[in-house]
Amino acid sequence: MPNQDPSPFEGISYCPRENTMKEREANVRRVIERKSLLPRMIYLSIQSASASLKENLDVNGTRSDPKVFGLDLIDWINFSVFLNAWNLSSHEIGMANGEGGLSQAWHCVDSLLEKYVLAKVSSMETLISSPWVDLPVLVQLITEPLAWHGLVIQSCFRSCLPTGKKKKKTGVADQSSLSHLRDSVQSLCDTVEKVMKWLREQINRPEDENLETLLSALQKSGQNEGPGQVFQIIETFMSSKNDTELGDRISQALKSWSSVDVGRKIVTGKCTVLSEFLRICESKLKLLQALKHQIAQV
Repeated sequence: MPNQDPSPFEGISYCPRENTMKEREANVRRVIERKSLLPRMIYLSIQSASASLKENLDVNGTRSDPKVFGLDLIDWINFSVFLNAWNLSSHEIGMANGEGGLSQAWHCVDSLLEKYVLAKVSSMETLISSPWVDLPVLVQLITEPLAWHGLVIQSCFRSCLPTGKKKKKTGVADQSSLSHLRDSVQSLCDTVEKVMKWLREQINRPEDENLETLLSALQKSGQNEGPGQVFQIIETFMSSKNDTELGDRISQALKSWSSVDVGRKIVTGKCTVLSEFLRICESKLKLLQALKHQIAQV
């Protein structure tokens, strides 16, 4: 049979009212999902930050470990960022706190980020030879709370711009809010730039200098744990040269052992990681500077 042309009414619903209702439901669902995102983030940050706090509370309610807050540093700063965003988006809270309260909240978040980011940097003066316990925390500070705070600033900046009827009537942005945004963006830029400067200093150090620093740290006597202990155990096996005790496989592996070669590979690997972290910081700074330029144009 010959192919029949499709009906001109094919795909058209005969229930326009039903389609309209479905579209409205979909729109309402999207609005609910968008508006529930921030409360959800606050809830998750509270749950995460309070988990270990509950575990470290004594029966009488006192903290058994004074460093418990340090263990959840990222979670607590994330919470402060999201809480600040919630205060900014809540009309009732904003009216209750007033302009001074909102300004203080902005300054508090900026100060927290600057304080703990730079504290982690200062705790790792010579990163090549020091343990990398604080480096993952520093990376997380840059990629989580600092990045979240940047997104909050970006969202607030867009909300400050006049739109629709307000734009036609006034054409002027909320200058009081823009002042807080300028200060926050500048604070974040300064913090990231200090981290980048420190990273470049670590990366650009001569390889031989890094190698000497690393080997002297590993060969320091009296180390009962960590890489230094492992390094000294291998050096001891190298000096003993007891093939019968170690076995052929281990003995053959130790013959190719070179502390200088291993140290050089460690230095190269650490510099590679630092270079990748530097690229992340450069990307964050580029976004912040673009936002800073946009705010300056208003």
